[in-house]
Amino acid sequence: MKKRALLLSIISLLLLSPSVWAAGDNSASHIRSYDSGSLIKSDGSLWLWGYNQSVPTRVEGKPNVVKTFSNIINEGDLVFTLQDHSAWYVPRNNIAESVKLVPLEGLQNLVAVSSLNDHVLALNNEGNIFLADRLEDKNTFGPFQTLSGIDEVADIDSYYEERPNYEERWIFLKNDGSVWKNTKTLQGFEPIPSLKDITAIAKNIALKKDGTVWTWPKEFDKNAAPSETPAVSQIHTLSGIKTIKANRYSNLAIDQQGQLWFWGATVTGALDNTTYHNANTPVLLTGIKDVKDAFFVERSILALTTGGNVYVASLDGEKLSSHVPFTLLAQNIQSIKAGPRHIIMQKADGALWGWGVNKHAQLGIGDYEFLYSTPVPMQKPILVRLNGTPVPLSNGVITRNGQAFIPLRSVFDKLGAEVTYDYNSKIAKIDHSKVGDHPISIEINFKTSQTKVNSKSVELTNPPFMVNGIGYLPLRLISETLGAKVDWIQKEDTIVITTK
Repeated sequence: MKKRALLLSIISLLLLSPSVWAAGDNSASHIRSYDSGSLIKSDGSLWLWGYNQSVPTRVEGKPNVVKTFSNIINEGDLVFTLQDHSAWYVPRNNIAESVKLVPLEGLQNLVAVSSLNDHVLALNNEGNIFLADRLEDKNTFGPFQTLSGIDEVADIDSYYEERPNYEERWIFLKNDGSVWKNTKTLQGFEPIPSLKDITAIAKNIALKKDGTVWTWPKEFDKNAAPSETPAVSQIHTLSGIKTIKANRYSNLAIDQQGQLWFWGATVTGALDNTTYHNANTPVLLTGIKDVKDAFFVERSILALTTGGNVYVASLDGEKLSSHVPFTLLAQNIQSIKAGPRHIIMQKADGALWGWGVNKHAQLGIGDYEFLYSTPVPMQKPILVRLNGTPVPLSNGVITRNGQAFIPLRSVFDKLGAEVTYDYNSKIAKIDHSKVGDHPISIEINFKTSQTKVNSKSVELTNPPFMVNGIGYLPLRLISETLGAKVDWIQKEDTIVITTK
């Protein structure tokens, strides 16, 4: 009777209102900071998603994370720093199943990390620059060495100059407001003339303290000397500017009135037939106002207003009209972090939402649908504790229809169960026995969703499923078959499993 009462109480807990497990029920106090592919919770734990982690998944063994830097070499790559000021690198790709952590020896107190072609540069809080070379596999880099000849740096950026061959060009904003560039590879440096009192840089544009914007060419005549200094000119259309943004082809500026300006390239065609149509004169985009922040994502401009609305406009076409329409995408947004092809937005209630390309699970919602044209709620970063100890998960908890699902092997392995999986039949078998207990055998057919416990079929409200080759089981199945006690600690986003 006691066991039956325990099971009934567990079932009642798991059948609570879907809002208990809802992905969007995210408290702002749980997330201290976030980026386009990672977040740091208030306890200092680091969570990643993308590639083999389709939802936020806790990184084991690295507590007290204080800062992250994303998209270092490839999309999704991450550098993070700990409370002890040390730096670590996390390469991300769609091959490795587990998260790899690489210590970055000699780097302390990082404030910026950037890469271009074969080089990675890191900036610390003392204004010193460190250089590492990309290794042959193009996914990692060698040891960092102090870069001599440049110091007292506040920010770094880079782009390619065409002379006529493409050359790396690194730009350094110094603490005194001057802007410097490398002359040949990274062996020499010189100031860019006429640039003084600069407060921000973005590729080959610079923002001056008085709100004016200055630029210099990226393309040179084929007869130009390699050391030729670019001529700096003011963009007279722009004044009273407070923010500048740039990608490889296009630029944005936000002025003191919250107006958004665009100049650079629009796009037509695709793949090998892609054509960029360049316009160097800034255009005031009249379809948006009160702009707080703006981003380039894929072929779109995204703008966040001071009222918390997010609007999107397309860059497709041979020319961008000043009257280009902006479509309302989301409301009640307090901040945005953008990747090359997607964004992660945080709402006023702390919930994270994603939009854009999801080919490599960039949106952290638990699937690999290629594109989401409307925002979707990201899965919550949920910790699982078994008898007081955090359970390492290969992939995070997924909630569907108000019920929690966990990776097949995670908890059962910790409980001492033997787990086997037949890739041909898509059948998983779990055998568990303890001294003094009756053996328990569970069989799940991921093709038909048929589930058997001790050879008897059981009906599940929400069937098991596969995501990217990882089998997910409802947490309720564990509680009912093994007699575990399950608690949901909402204020900590934690599932607590206790066994006898």
